[in-house]
Amino acid sequence: MNNNTFVHKYIKPLIRKDDLVVDMTAGNGNDTLFLSKLAGKVIAFDISKEAIRRCKEKLKDCDNVVLINDDHVSIDKYLQEKARLFIFNLGYLPNSDEKTITQAEKTLIAFKKAYELLEDKGYLIVTFYRGHKGGKDEYYLLSEHINKNRFHIYETYCQPKLDAPVTVIIRKDQSSTSI
Repeated sequence: MNNNTFVHKYIKPLIRKDDLVVDMTAGNGNDTLFLSKLAGKVIAFDISKEAIRRCKEKLKDCDNVVLINDDHVSIDKYLQEKARLFIFNLGYLPNSDEKTITQAEKTLIAFKKAYELLEDKGYLIVTFYRGHKGGKDEYYLLSEHINKNRFHIYETYCQPKLDAPVTVIIRKDQSSTSI
């Protein structure tokens, strides 16, 4: 089972029809489309105009999705209410220019903002792709932050091979650390 299949299977029972959920890296729109079938409203970010174009095409029949062509670090410019779930699928847009990638420092800022906007008992899901340029940097920087702040890691998924993607599922509880 790949990481995306694992994530979709895991989160399906967690999302309710009236929930607000946020896809912090829309990419080709696969997570956004999946979330749109479960939640009341989906907000999806991508810095790539090509990603937004691909998402619009894939989501043409969805009326509960807002696509935002901006860096996920700008989340607080667009969202002031709490969300049930945030999902990050880090790296680059598949089948495109691999020079436009998520960046460790910006991803950490976006992660912190998402955590603050996460409702109690909400979920923050991050899939790290360690095999591409910058992937290990993101993985180590965010892992250090997660461990240092003692976030409640609900589940971790990784296939047993070198540099395989790693998915971390965090649940926010009232007793969890605030950043």
